[in-house]
Amino acid sequence: MQDSDFKVVIVGAGLGGASCAIACARQGMRVVLLDQVPKFFPLGDSVGFGSNSTKLFKRWGLYDDMWAISSRAQESVMRNYDGTIITTDPTLGEAEKTYGHKGLIGHRGQYHEIFIKHCKKNGVDVRMGERIDRYDVIKPSIFLQSGEEIVADAVIAADGVKSTGRTQVLGFEDAPIHSGYAVWRAYSDAAIFRDDPLISPLLKAGDTTQLWIGPDQHGFVTVIRDGNEINAVLTHKDEADISEGWNFPANRDDILQALEGWDPLFKRVWEKIGNIIDWKLVYRPCLDKWVADSGLVAIMGDAAHPFLPTSTQGASQAVEDGATIALCLAKAGKENVPLALHTYFAIRYEYVKAAQQVGISQRDKWHNLHDKETMEMTKELDTSKGILDSYHLWIHDAEQEVEDSWEKISSIINARGSKEEAANARL
Repeated sequence: MQDSDFKVVIVGAGLGGASCAIACARQGMRVVLLDQVPKFFPLGDSVGFGSNSTKLFKRWGLYDDMWAISSRAQESVMRNYDGTIITTDPTLGEAEKTYGHKGLIGHRGQYHEIFIKHCKKNGVDVRMGERIDRYDVIKPSIFLQSGEEIVADAVIAADGVKSTGRTQVLGFEDAPIHSGYAVWRAYSDAAIFRDDPLISPLLKAGDTTQLWIGPDQHGFVTVIRDGNEINAVLTHKDEADISEGWNFPANRDDILQALEGWDPLFKRVWEKIGNIIDWKLVYRPCLDKWVADSGLVAIMGDAAHPFLPTSTQGASQAVEDGATIALCLAKAGKENVPLALHTYFAIRYEYVKAAQQVGISQRDKWHNLHDKETMEMTKELDTSKGILDSYHLWIHDAEQEVEDSWEKISSIINARGSKEEAANARL
């Protein structure tokens, strides 16, 4: 365990930042976690975690709290856009046997509350309503808009796609690009559907995950909490300019028009569900620099490698980043933070880069199975390994990867640093 003099500041208290805070605190570090939001509310829709992250939650003590509010679905049903069942995927029910741990699906906001509770339980100093004015990547430190400076041994920017910390790491502004797609998303109490003849049988069947695929779009309906809550998402093409933001109230008529000819059950969900958000999907390729030149500030999660929802791995990969950072810092110690953060990057980069591409290939596969004019499915879909191409990532163990590769990779980075220092000394 590291002593409490090892101080880590994490900017951004989302699922990734909070995971990093918990992991660092469990390694004995003194952690300050900041977010600009004054107060978190249990808002949002569903999020999934693969077995690769749930094994970490078990070690960290979060799993039981998360499982208590998670879906009990044992399978995922994939349907053609017209409602015809393509396949039934048993992975959710068999994940513990196949990958060693269950996957989890539940309400993002409710999971987030659990993460923040466990941050505080592990002694993390959680500070809300704090806007960051600038970073000093040399000390390192952050300056709040109030004028307060917080000095640390390491600073981690987990502040999402619009990360300001990323600018400090890269030395220039790297704006995200629009993916060409958007997602309509909504979450609701299922009570409004209980008397609906189309949807009530779905609710009575208990927790379920249903997927519809069609030309240029796909959608999910997830029922959780014993049929008491329902989540709907629909990914579709969208070329809107999102330079000023990407969350907007949705126009229901646009959604129903996009679903013309689709399964009446799926369409009925969108006819009745409220509080629909139009979420423009921004994207950037996995950055090839995550650590500032000083070696004392690093970025993680969406700030470094935003995932498309079709990967179903965005949250899990951010959790893995946090686990890797914490263990690398613990192994290097406070006097060797640059070694820790450069090793973190070296361990994660190629793996995450490949994982990020799964979301793109998955979307393109689902969206191009049909003839755009006739709506007929013209390509065969291989579902022999399940409905998701990302299942192979579920076996990964981020902490074990550090244990297995630390000595080799950190030695290479140490040697490289020594050579660079010697070269600079000769100049």
